[in-house]
Amino acid sequence: MFNNRKWIVLLLASLFGLLTLSSATAFAQGRGEKPAPPPSRYGYRLELDKKTLPEKVTVREIVDDKTSRYFIKNESDVELIINQRFQDEKLVTGNKLVSGKVYMYFPNGVPMEGKQHLKGWQAPFGDIEETLIVFNKEPSKIYEGRKPGLNRDLPEAEAFTIDATYDGKPYKIQGTIRYHLNEAYDKYYQDKANQPEKIEDETIKRKP
Repeated sequence: MFNNRKWIVLLLASLFGLLTLSSATAFAQGRGEKPAPPPSRYGYRLELDKKTLPEKVTVREIVDDKTSRYFIKNESDVELIINQRFQDEKLVTGNKLVSGKVYMYFPNGVPMEGKQHLKGWQAPFGDIEETLIVFNKEPSKIYEGRKPGLNRDLPEAEAFTIDATYDGKPYKIQGTIRYHLNEAYDKYYQDKANQPEKIEDETIKRKP
């Protein structure tokens, strides 16, 4: 069981990592803010295959509604690096797990007051035992499921992999994607169908 302080520190570290990861990805892709896409016909849950985890590496699943999140921990003295993002073939962010501790990668220094001089692998939040696994992107079926008029047939379960580095070598953690129906899809298109058509005021078009 985590005490309250440990939970708070873990959540802050995970949130900080997600923000760093999102900023790096957005910068690399040159993306700005975009309107939210329509809901997908499908939701999904990820099941990690624990047999593919390295020795002394464990995961803890948190299930919320129909989604799942995984926190990963490495108690061995062999380094495991996950959540890696590269830009121009250089590492810009990631998490290193070793000997029961988590380190975050800061190529330009920790963006916190008084810690900007700390570069490379750092632990700005102190000793954290585990970190959230961040998945690169949603499954392709989620994007395909945003088309209107889809039936309620579910896609077949499919395999996925998480790219990592273990003991300095490429490594893959494997798992399965399982789909379920997303009720928000039906509600979205029902509400859209019930909206009155917009009638454009011809007087707006007229020039003075």
